[in-house]
Formats: sequence, C-alpha cells, structure tokens
Amino acid sequence: MKKFLNQLQFDAKRLFLRNPQYTFFAIAMPIGFYILFTKVMSFGTASEMTAFARSYMGSMIVYSVVIGALFSLAALMQHDRQAGLVQTLQLTPSGTTYYYASLITLMGLLNALSALAIMLVAVFVNQVALSLTTGLGVLVIAVLGSIPLMILGVLYSRVQSVELLNVLSNLTSFPLAIISGLWWPLNLLPTWAQAIGKVTPTYLTNHLLTRFLAGQSLPAHDMMGIAGWAGGMIILLFVLATWQKKAKVVIQHGSKESQASVQ
Repeated sequence: MKKFLNQLQFDAKRLFLRNPQYTFFAIAMPIGFYILFTKVMSFGTASEMTAFARSYMGSMIVYSVVIGALFSLAALMQHDRQAGLVQTLQLTPSGTTYYYASLITLMGLLNALSALAIMLVAVFVNQVALSLTTGLGVLVIAVLGSIPLMILGVLYSRVQSVELLNVLSNLTSFPLAIISGLWWPLNLLPTWAQAIGKVTPTYLTNHLLTRFLAGQSLPAHDMMGIAGWAGGMIILLFVLATWQKKAKVVIQHGSKESQASVQ
C-alpha cells in the first residue's frame, strides 16, 4: 500500500502541479463550451431551457472525459515511455502495476473533478437544480463511462511519434464529439451517421447521464455496450503490446546477428 501511495503522490505532482495546462484544458474547455451553447442557444420556455441546460451538462461532462483520456493521459504515458520510465519500472520487483493503478486512479479523479466543476457551473450559471444524490450518481456514471476512453488513451500512448499522437487525438476527439451528439442533437446528422453515433461509448455514457438526470431507468443495453467497448479495447491493447514486444525482440536479434557478421 505504501508503494502505491508513493507512486500516487509522484504521479499527482506530475499530472496536476508540473503540467497545470493539462488540468486546465480538460476542465476549462468543456465549461467554456457549456456556457457558450447554453447562453447562445436560448430558445423555448424557461422550463425548456432549464431542461436543455441540464441535458447539455451531461454532454459536456462526457466531452471532458474525452479530452482527459485522449490528450492528458495519452500524452503523459507516451512521455513516460519515451523517457524510459516504463522500461525502468518493468525491471523493478513491483513492475508497472502501481504505475498503471496510480494513473488510472488520478485520471478517475480528474474526470470526477471536471464533472463536479461543470455541475457547479450548471447550478450557479443556469440555475440547474441538482441534489447531492444526483450529483454523486453523475460522478459514478461519468467515471465508469470513462473506462473505454482511458483504455483508448493508453492504446494511443504506444504511438512512437508525438506529432502522430496529436493527430490521432484530434482526429478522434472532435469527430467523436460530433457523431455521438455531444455538441448538438444527434438527429441533426444523417441517418447513417446517427446509427454509427449510437454505438459509440461517448453516446452510451451521455445517454445514461441524460436518462439519469431525467429520473428515468438506466438501460442495460447502454451499460453492456460500455462494458463491451472496455473489453474490446483491453483485448486490442494486449494484442498491440504483444506484437510490439515480438517486433522489438526480432529487431534486437537482427541487430546482434548483423554485429556478429561484421566482426
């Protein structure tokens, strides 16, 4: 437990204190979108606007999760891999277990802080009524729904090039926000795009939040969909890690044979 707490303290300083722009970006950007859209898109009666502000709050919470996973987590883990930190930890008795557990814990905390910040803005700026129980429920759904996206961030972190990681993150986050209906209603998109959007983990999480905030039952289909995405991402990550490990061994073996032939 002490080793985990030490790793947690070490990673917390790197994530929150030494790179405050990551935290600011993951929290401030969704808040800015939330305020912009709820104030600019003012239509209907007061009750309809309140309902829209409540629903859009859930969308921006999910969007903050996307940013945290595909930009903050992916960039941090890529840096650690390129700096040799992950390779060094693999040689220690504890391995990388505490490292990954620490990062997952901190990203869960970052997602919870972002969700809490957006809820506070919704309450004070748009007068959205939220009980303590509802707020806690939103936090739980947001954190659980972030699991497939965090695994995708871990997957992206294995990309060797920083520039390629930035391209991948941007090409994933913004189209994903559009096609899953986080920025504007999904019914504004073509039918084929709606069909794709409804199976994305961001749509499933946002749909759960929307129903929960409306006091409706949570569909088991959405929960199974999120679990399926998480399982698929884990399998893909395992396959990629195994392939990269074998490729590295082949390259090292070929390098040794080349050196031997030269000698």
